[in-house]
Amino acid sequence: MMEQVIVTQILSYVMPLIVLVALAVLLSKTGSPWLIAALVAEAVSLLFRIAMELGAHRLIESQLFMSAWQLCGLLFGVCLLGFAVTWQPQTSTRGGTP
Repeated sequence: MMEQVIVTQILSYVMPLIVLVALAVLLSKTGSPWLIAALVAEAVSLLFRIAMELGAHRLIESQLFMSAWQLCGLLFGVCLLGFAVTWQPQTSTRGGTP
């Protein structure tokens, strides 16, 4: 039972880290300001998660803290949607064919 809790806690940190890496890769390829904002929102959301782990009971009871955390998640989603709506793939020629 204890191992399951530890695995769940570890996975709750791995997923946001993978998302941050994926956003950084996309940002390096596109330079989109939407991805910059999404990256910041996800990083702040991860900081909220870490803060919640360190001061769990007190922070979970704070309506302001939980609202701010949810706002970061909403901002992340809006920024990712903004990127998806405005992104236009660049046409490239592979192998010298037009």
